[in-house]
Amino acid sequence: MLHLRAPAKINLYLKVLGRRGDGYHELATWMQKLELADDITLALNREGITLHCRGAELGAAEKNLAYRAALLFFKETGLPGGVAITLVKNIPVAAGLGGGSSDAAAVLTGLNRLYDAGLDERKMMELGLLLGADVPFFVADCRAAIATGIGEKLQEMDSLQGKLFVLVNPGFPVSTKWVFENFDYAQPANLALTIEDNAYILRRAFDGSLPARLFNDLERVTTARYPEVASLKKELAAAGASEALMSGSGPTVFGIFTDSALAAQCAANLQHRYPGRVFLTEPLSS
Repeated sequence: MLHLRAPAKINLYLKVLGRRGDGYHELATWMQKLELADDITLALNREGITLHCRGAELGAAEKNLAYRAALLFFKETGLPGGVAITLVKNIPVAAGLGGGSSDAAAVLTGLNRLYDAGLDERKMMELGLLLGADVPFFVADCRAAIATGIGEKLQEMDSLQGKLFVLVNPGFPVSTKWVFENFDYAQPANLALTIEDNAYILRRAFDGSLPARLFNDLERVTTARYPEVASLKKELAAAGASEALMSGSGPTVFGIFTDSALAAQCAANLQHRYPGRVFLTEPLSS
């Protein structure tokens, strides 16, 4: 039996650079793993895969990324046996925080350990990409990274230590597929910078050498339909956040704080309106 934590992530920067013929999108994004995490237990079965989930209603097990990751692992390795997966959801679902992708990565890496399958990190990242564009980031042994391509090309970054994050999930799901379908590729500004340009910008977003600020290309799609996202950004800034941004395709909004008292007060105030959907967390430290 193996107990694992599957961390959430936020996107500190997200630029859409184009749409590929296979339906994926070229991106430049800076992702940071968080202490907020789902809890996963893997127990060996003689055969078959089972998934039991607590904390969220996820529908049919066969459609869940954690289940699909286990299925892919056994198909790839050809190993006999199975696994019983117990998943405790602490990360909101369809929230822009990568919970499903992180669960899939944890199952892949956990089964690799349980079965001593010998898959190296690169191979597991390749398998992860078959499940979703964010999965390789969660497979990789890093706490923060710049991801380019469709998310599979990673450049490790230092974790944002000394920061606190207040995350607010408004309580409605947002489909990543819907957001990209409604993204306006006709605007020249969307495609004006190369991947290398964007990587340069976001490497310097916090070191003061460029006046770069946090940025998410997908915000304008989500906020056009859900104005509450924009309102939450303003509220976090007014509460003392140095920056506030929507993560991924949303709708979760996060504020970055350096003052722990301000962060705690902000989280407490928001918790009254969004019970169970406000999280005070830190960058992943180990």
